[in-house]
Amino acid sequence: MDPTGRGGDFVIALVGDTLRDPMTEEEEKMAENDEFNPLASRMSINMLDQILEGKKFISKARAGLICSRYDGQDFAEEIDNLYDADKDHLQQFLLRRGISVEIDELGSAVQDILNQIFHGLSKGMHDVDINLTIHDPKPSIKNLAGDRIYCENGKLYIDGDVIELPIKLSDAQIYDFEADYISALCDAYADVLSRDSVTMDDIPKLPKKYQTNFYDQRKAYLSAESIQRSISEVYEDGENQFDILKSDAFDGIKTTYLDDYDNGYRRLLEVLKKISDVQLTKSKLSLIKNLIGNLERLGIVHILVNDKTIKSWVDPYAE
Repeated sequence: MDPTGRGGDFVIALVGDTLRDPMTEEEEKMAENDEFNPLASRMSINMLDQILEGKKFISKARAGLICSRYDGQDFAEEIDNLYDADKDHLQQFLLRRGISVEIDELGSAVQDILNQIFHGLSKGMHDVDINLTIHDPKPSIKNLAGDRIYCENGKLYIDGDVIELPIKLSDAQIYDFEADYISALCDAYADVLSRDSVTMDDIPKLPKKYQTNFYDQRKAYLSAESIQRSISEVYEDGENQFDILKSDAFDGIKTTYLDDYDNGYRRLLEVLKKISDVQLTKSKLSLIKNLIGNLERLGIVHILVNDKTIKSWVDPYAE
C-alpha cells in the first residue's frame, strides 16, 4: 500500500488484482469505463476507507459480483514474487490471526483466504472463519450422484454446496496452446479456397463464412478447454475422466473423420455435425447436467486436434 495513498484506493486495487480478465464485449466495455471492478464505481472514497478499517462492509450484491469474476491466480503469483522481507511480514500477519502458512505457500493461501472472505460477504457474513483448503484432498468424480449435481453459469451445484470452476479462458487473446488446432483450421480454409496457405493474419480478410466459422470454433474450444482445466484442478480424477470423454468422442466421430471429402473444410464441417449426435456416456462427466453442452462438444473436437488424435483436416493420414 502506498504510504501516502488513501485506504479506499488500496481496497479497489486489491480487489481488482484478484479478478479474472473480462470475457465478453459487455465486460470489456465495463472495464473501459472502470466498472468491471465492483468497487471501482458508485462508491465514495470515504466508504472504501471504512471498508479497509473494518467499520463498513462490502455489500452482498457487490461481493457476489466479485465472486463471479474472482480468479486470484495472478494475485497469488504476485504474492509469491514479493521480496522475502515482505513475505515474512505477511506470514507473521497471518500467524497472529491463527493462520499458519509456509512461506512457499503464501500465494495460494492468500488466494484461498480472499475467496472465502468474498463468498462469506456475498452471504452477508461479516466475520468469516477461515479454514485453509490448500491441503485438502480433492474430491472424486466417481463418488458423485448424477441426480444431485448440475452446472450453471460456471459453477457446480452439489447437494447445496457450490464449487466455482476456477479457469475461464477469454477469447480476448490468442494463447500459445491454441497453435495446433488454429493451424489445422487455417489449413482447412486454405484447402477449400485453393490457396497455398492461410494464417491467423488472413482470417479477417477471408470470406465472411470462414471468418464466422473460425470465431465460432475458437469460442467452442475455449469453453471446452476451460472445463477440462477446471475439472482437472477441482477433482482428483478430473483429468482421467476428461480423457475418457475425449476417447468416447473420438470413437463416435472417427468413421466420419476418416471418410473421403473434396476438401478439408468439408471434413471439418461433417465432423462438427457428427459430434452433436454422438452419445457421450462413458465418462462420469456426462452425469453433470449442463456441463458438456453442444458448444463444449464442438470444442472437444479441437482439443483432439491439439492432442494429435486428429492429425489434419486436409489429410487424416498425415504423419
